[in-house]
Amino acid sequence: SAENIQISGKGYQNPLAGVAGWGETYMGATMASVLNGYEDPRISIYYSPATLTDHTEEYLGVPQGVYAKDGDPNYYQSYSFINTKTIAASTPAVLLTAAEVWLLRAEASLRGINPKSESAKQCYETGVQASFDQWGAGDASLYLASKGKPTDYINYAAGPGKDMKALITTTPDFDDAANQEEQLEKIITQKWIACWPEGMEAWTEQRRTGYPKLFKVQTNNSNGTIDTDIMIRRLPFSQDDAKKDPEQYKNLCTALGGADNGGTRLWWDTGKNNF
Repeated sequence: SAENIQISGKGYQNPLAGVAGWGETYMGATMASVLNGYEDPRISIYYSPATLTDHTEEYLGVPQGVYAKDGDPNYYQSYSFINTKTIAASTPAVLLTAAEVWLLRAEASLRGINPKSESAKQCYETGVQASFDQWGAGDASLYLASKGKPTDYINYAAGPGKDMKALITTTPDFDDAANQEEQLEKIITQKWIACWPEGMEAWTEQRRTGYPKLFKVQTNNSNGTIDTDIMIRRLPFSQDDAKKDPEQYKNLCTALGGADNGGTRLWWDTGKNNF
């Protein structure tokens, strides 16, 4: 982890710290489900406890695609905010971590393409420990033996009818007897956690493999262009650029192979990457 590739320098400000200054950077519902269920020690490093009455010192996440409560733009302001001591203005932006490399090697081993002939379990456990090392979370041995499962989501802010059953059932312990798909889910779920706070990287892995199984968006305003279950796959091309260079835009859409909206999969996002 001491060899992680990261950016800093003169005039640098961590971009996530800048966004956090707007007061809108909260823990997601899926992250809350996973970290709470796994009793993951990284939870207090990643986020601050909630301040919601009767739920202080708990870690509460915000579901994707929820409206702010009518008349109250701070509907979830008492939920768990990003830990600004961990991500401060001077915190380097991470591009590639040892944890990610080891978890890539775990997947490569699972697929039989790791030239070092390392076992998937060995790489997986080394990757999780590397993430623990990166964040000062201690020894991961007990965590890697855990059979804890993600918790169901209870939405205290929205009231009845907004709770969700956990979609993720995999556990931190790596079972050599499990089938390859189950092992892949473990690897990518831990990779998703270890990608924090690089959300774009985590989203890419989730689209590529389907893991982890995210809670569905609460409100779908796509007018049918994005499937609620499959969820958003890409960002549309800039309409400003499309107007400036319509011929190039036409070529881009042809190369895309589908409509220029958030529901069209990219070339590597085929839905057939698993076993």
